[in-house]
Amino acid sequence: MKKAKKILSFMLVVCLLLSVTACTEQPAPQPTTTEGPESNITSMTVGEYLIETTGMYPMEVKVTLGEKSIDAVEIVTHEETKGVSDAALEEIPIKIVEQQSIGIDAVTGATMTSNGIINAVKQAIEEAGGVVSEFDIADVASGSDSDGDARPSMGSGNLPENWDMTYDVVVVGGGFAGLAAAQSASTNGATTLLIDKMPVLGGNSQINGGVYASYTSDIADELYTKLNLEPDTAKKHIEDTIAGGDYMGDVKLVKNLVYGAPYMLNLFLENGLQVRESITRPGGHYGYRTYTTINGVGADIVTVQKKMLAETSATVMLNTKMVQIYREADGDRRVVGIKVETEDGVKNIKADKSVILTTGGFAGNVEMRSKQVPALTADIPTTNHVGATGEGIIMAQEIGANTVQMAYIQLYPFANPNNGVLDATAVIPFSGPSSGIVYVDVNGNRYVNEGERRDVCARAAQESGGFPTFSIFGQDIYEKGGFISETQLENGINADRIFKADTLEELAEIINAHQYQDKTINMTAEALKATIDKHNGYVEAGVDPDFGKVIDTGVMMKIDRGPYYAVPQWPSVHHTMGGLAITEKTEVQDIWGEVIPGLYAAGEVTGGVHGTNRLGSNAIPDAVAHGYIAGQVSVLGTLPDFVPAE
Repeated sequence: MKKAKKILSFMLVVCLLLSVTACTEQPAPQPTTTEGPESNITSMTVGEYLIETTGMYPMEVKVTLGEKSIDAVEIVTHEETKGVSDAALEEIPIKIVEQQSIGIDAVTGATMTSNGIINAVKQAIEEAGGVVSEFDIADVASGSDSDGDARPSMGSGNLPENWDMTYDVVVVGGGFAGLAAAQSASTNGATTLLIDKMPVLGGNSQINGGVYASYTSDIADELYTKLNLEPDTAKKHIEDTIAGGDYMGDVKLVKNLVYGAPYMLNLFLENGLQVRESITRPGGHYGYRTYTTINGVGADIVTVQKKMLAETSATVMLNTKMVQIYREADGDRRVVGIKVETEDGVKNIKADKSVILTTGGFAGNVEMRSKQVPALTADIPTTNHVGATGEGIIMAQEIGANTVQMAYIQLYPFANPNNGVLDATAVIPFSGPSSGIVYVDVNGNRYVNEGERRDVCARAAQESGGFPTFSIFGQDIYEKGGFISETQLENGINADRIFKADTLEELAEIINAHQYQDKTINMTAEALKATIDKHNGYVEAGVDPDFGKVIDTGVMMKIDRGPYYAVPQWPSVHHTMGGLAITEKTEVQDIWGEVIPGLYAAGEVTGGVHGTNRLGSNAIPDAVAHGYIAGQVSVLGTLPDFVPAE
């Protein structure tokens, strides 16, 4: 049947050619090497080809081919589902002929039908002696731009005709990153708006532990000398951060964090930030680089940032919740503003230069986090405030933003075991490893290298065989470690978060007298004392044969002078390392890897900085450095001077 059709078609073509050559008024036929859209197409046998193919179900497609062209595509019979496949049956044949291409996009929702038709045309070309790849041209009719991008725009279909207010830069989220971004943008000359859905600025940053990693600072030399510590380097900080995230962090973003840390810390110190006279080496860090704010809470830094922002012309709107990001569907496809819900109703805010997302992570959203890690159910508490729900990520995804490493979610190993809160007391176990704090299980035995990173400590606690675990320290560590203030200790004791005793035996009795989520334990005094005595020997020898902890002679102290202290602790969902994909300029990238013009992000809303695990005290420098970068880049287009040129 097909063969007969081909022969007949060929004879008709021969006859037509003979009649053309007999007519002297017609120009001579052009040679096949003539330049033009078909000049590189291999000649095919002209004719109609009836192809049996399969979409969702069997179908017959008639393909009419010229010598170097696809002349017609017709669906002869099909059994495709009515309503679902109609668009593909109608549009795909037309697009193939119009574009002379089988490289067109399938119709959304009817992919199998689309591909069935495309495959029929491919088969016809092959049967005609043609080369399929010569007709595999990108779909230029599907909204592509001058660069040949054939992907959908992922824009908004309902841009406002009128805007309620207009700023150069709109920053969404008022924590560390947002405050840094707004201050930076405004200082660089942009009219700037900072909004937050909560009634106060700060968010998670307010309840952060106030620990800040920086390889140097304006006060570093004095402190290193006074504390007899070896100075740190940027190289070591970068190496520790990359290794601490199992080499899954983006080195460009890590360098932003590390080189931005001292710049931002010095800026805060110049504006009144007070820190304690200590530099510690918490778990996962192998350089002394962690500073602690005077009160051991992130609110110390937030207070300074709010003061700095108040000295600019930036506007702040609280109780203002972003509900949509507006992005153009064509042209430059820029992000041009946001829709917000306020106490006065819904408003549309135009952003002439940029929208900067600093909306934080999603550790407080049980549904969102358990989709990534099913084990993180509502049974596991979180250190986060109620606003850490991740909708900034979701709204960015609505306009095409990509996410990375969303399943990397960190537990804080030392939270209050009764409610999961990261209070000022819960920072003591984190800051104490280099000074000699010891972690013990319900039996009074060590269960982990105290100098290990957070994910290792959290997992070891969960596998220790009991609930909760405890940090043990003595009077020397309190007095000489420099990371526990008198107020912090007294408040912890008064709140029954720190247990105090004159002897280790008495400390064990007090531990056993308490309930932890309605449970009691039975730690023997002999076991606890034996553990501490053994550890004291390791400190004296400078070697830990049990867990391999790094012991710095002259820095780590023995626990051999009372009073003695215990802090109950247990893992709680803390930090989401994954989030929006960004470039080193904090530009948000779409699902095709392209930058979304006008959209920037910084802080915990982003991913790729910390890899699988964030080293404690890296959160604040990450947020403030990248926030500052976002503010400057979005206004001036340039990176700050603290970012290395290479």
